[in-house]
Amino acid sequence: MNLLSRPQIMKLSRLLYMKYKPSEIAEILDIGVDVVYQNYLKNGCPFEKNEKGNIWIIGTYFREWAQNEIAERKKKANPPMPENQAWCMKCNKRVLMVNPKVIYSGGNREILQSICPLCVIKVNRARGIH
Repeated sequence: MNLLSRPQIMKLSRLLYMKYKPSEIAEILDIGVDVVYQNYLKNGCPFEKNEKGNIWIIGTYFREWAQNEIAERKKKANPPMPENQAWCMKCNKRVLMVNPKVIYSGGNREILQSICPLCVIKVNRARGIH
């Protein structure tokens, strides 16, 4: 399930503590109504159903749910980086640090520098000194 794009995340702040129809949520977030029914409601979005069968979504509850879902997905997509890896800006991915050297040490942190094994440019990683 593709949750929300960056512009849609920014629009979450427009949702108030009031009941919205799924079509109103879709309009505010600039998405299709079918996305609300098929993706959000089926995947745990909080909603109420009245005696006539109408679906109502409380705006602030939806915002909180969406923000929690986004945070959980980020945790799963980007687990903490192991100590022996750094981020290569050229390759745009995690790479193994080969023979890292401390190039700066001050305060409560130090900077390690190594060479990316894929593209052979310098990669840096900061770490706290314990």
